[in-house]
Amino acid sequence: MDSSKKAKWSWALYDWANSAFSTTVMAAFFPLFLKDYWSTNQSVTESTWYLAIGNSTASIIVAALAPFLGAVADQGSSRKRFLLVFACMGIIGTGALWQVAQGNWQMAIFMYIIASVGFMSGNVFYDSLLPAVAKKPKYDFVSSLGYSMGYLGGGVLFIINILMYQNPHWFGIQDSTTAIRLSFVTVAVWWAVFSIPIFLFVPESKNKYNIIFSDAVKLGWVQLKTTFSKIKQMRIIGLFLLSYWLYMDGVDTIIRMAGKLALSMGFEASDMLFVLILVQLIGFPAGLLFNWFSSIIKPKNAVLVAILFYTIAT
Repeated sequence: MDSSKKAKWSWALYDWANSAFSTTVMAAFFPLFLKDYWSTNQSVTESTWYLAIGNSTASIIVAALAPFLGAVADQGSSRKRFLLVFACMGIIGTGALWQVAQGNWQMAIFMYIIASVGFMSGNVFYDSLLPAVAKKPKYDFVSSLGYSMGYLGGGVLFIINILMYQNPHWFGIQDSTTAIRLSFVTVAVWWAVFSIPIFLFVPESKNKYNIIFSDAVKLGWVQLKTTFSKIKQMRIIGLFLLSYWLYMDGVDTIIRMAGKLALSMGFEASDMLFVLILVQLIGFPAGLLFNWFSSIIKPKNAVLVAILFYTIAT
C-alpha cells in the first residue's frame, strides 16, 4: 500500500475507533445503565433529565473551546497533538465508567461529560486533518469512507457488547451488569488501539515559521478575534455556520437522547438495542452510496434530499 492510501485508511480508521463511543456508550449502554444502575433511587424523568444536563454541558464546553482551539492548532500546526489530548481524555473518561459505583449518578455523569468532550473536541481536529490525506476533488469520497468506517467499526464492537450483555456466560462474565461495565472498558481499548494509525501514518504540515506553542496560543487568540470581527462581511460563511449548527444540533440531540427517551417511554431495552444494530449495519453501505448519490446531484442537493426524506419519515 502506497503512503497516500495508507494515510487515507489510517485517517478513516479513527472514525472506526471512536464511533464505538457514540454507539455503545452514548446511544446504548450509558442511558440504559444510568436508568437501571446509577440512578436506581431516581425516577425515569429524573434520570432522563440528568442525561440531558450531561449532554448539554458537554456540548457547551465544546462550543466554547472549539473556535479557540482550532485557531491555535492552525497557527502551530498542532492538530495531531490536540487530537491526541482529546482522544486520551475520551478514552480515560470512558474506561473510568467501569469504576463508578451503583447509585453514584453524579460521578457517572461527570465521567460521561469528560468522555463526551474528548470525543467531540477530538473530532474537530480529526476533521481538520482531511486535507492532509486527500486532495480537494477526493474530499467527499474520503470523508464518506471515514463516516462509513465509523458505522462499521462501531457496529462490530456493539454487536460484541450486545452478546456480552445478553450471554455473559459465553465470555466467562458473572452477569449482565458486569458485562455492561466491561463494555465501557472494551470501548476505551478499541478507541485507543485503532487510533494509533492516524498518529503514525497521517502527515501534518509543519508551520514554516516554526512557531512555538505559547506563541501559537497568542496568535490563535488574535486570529479568533479577527474572524469574529469580520464574520459580518463573510455572509456565506456565516450562513453556513448557522445552518450547520442548527442542523447538527438536531442530529446530535437525536443520537444522544433517542435511546433514553425510548426507555422512558416503556420500550424494551432489547428492542432499542436491535434498532441500533440495524442503524449501524445500514449506515455502512449508506454512507458510501450517499457519496455516489452526491456526486450525481451535487453535495448540497443531496443534503437537501436527505433532510426532506428525514422530515417525511418523522
